[in-house]
Order: sequence, then structure tokens, then C-alpha cells
Amino acid sequence: MIPAFPRIILAQETGTSPDELYDIVELAPETSIWPLIIYSALFLFLLAGIALIAWYYLRSRKTATGKESPVVIAQRQLRNLAQSEGELEPNRYALALSETLKDFLAATFADPVRYETTQEYLARLSRDEATKLPPAAQQELLDFLLAGEEVKFGNAPGSGTRATLLLQKAKNILSLCSAINSGSGRSEPRQG
Repeated sequence: MIPAFPRIILAQETGTSPDELYDIVELAPETSIWPLIIYSALFLFLLAGIALIAWYYLRSRKTATGKESPVVIAQRQLRNLAQSEGELEPNRYALALSETLKDFLAATFADPVRYETTQEYLARLSRDEATKLPPAAQQELLDFLLAGEEVKFGNAPGSGTRATLLLQKAKNILSLCSAINSGSGRSEPRQG
């Protein structure tokens, strides 16, 4: 125990009296970092769950469109082109119709018409090379390609009407090839 005398001297040196009250400080525990860590982890799990759901949705949608037959794809593209008929220039419209039809024929019959120009296709037909397209479809495709060339490169005043007729020819070829393909006994078109 400290004698009283030195306590008074000590109090005088520091400038406080021994009877003076100090401020009351409430002791509180330090804030923990764990709630922040837990909330951050929950937020990250939520974001990961949303990303996983989005990835699964996109992947399932991609496989659903990847399993579509060439006929369904071509019909959808022709329907979209029919709706946008007045929006495109006639030569671009004819080119889109031609590309759609060539993609369909290449996927269905594995014919190289997709990678040929009209002149190359005509030369192949004139040389009597074996083509994988049925004879009825060959003639229809020949008429379509020639009419398409007139619309694409002719710049005639009636190109808009010819483009509409070209759409009808493309639909006829599509239905003819679908009938030939289903009548030949193949249950599913080949992927090329």
C-alpha cells in the first residue's frame, strides 16, 4: 500500500485532485468481422448461383437449337425473311434466300451446292456429274438460282416483285425436298 503523502504529491504533479471523478467509459466488445465475412460469402454464393442458372439456360437452349433438323431451320429462316421482305434491298433479300436454301440442301443431301456459284453449279450439271440432289430438285434449284441471279445482279425496276416470287420458289423447293427426303425412307435428314 502506498502511503498517503506520496499520493497527494502525485496528484498535484498531474494536475488532478484525488477526489475528482473520471468519465465513465462503457466497455463494449469489439465489433467482429465474422458477420461481414458471412454476408460476403452468401452474396458470392448467390452470384455464383445466378451465373450457373444463366449458363445452364444458355447451354440447354443451344443444344435445343442444335438438334433442329435442316428443314425446321430453313423454314424458320424463310419465315423471318418473309417478315422482313420490305426492309431489305432486293439483291440482299435474294442473296439471303439463296444462302438459306443452299444451307438446307447442303445439310440435307450433303451436296456441295453451298460452296458453288451458280455458274459452277450449272457447269457441274452440264457435265452430268453425279449430284446428290434428286432430279426434280435439280431443275427447281436451277430455276431458282437463275431467277436469283437476275434479282441479285439485274437491278431491274421490278426486282421487288421478282424477290417475292423468289421466296415462293424457295418455299416450293423446300417442300419438294422435304417430300422427297421423307418419301425416300430416311427417317431423319443427314447432317452435312
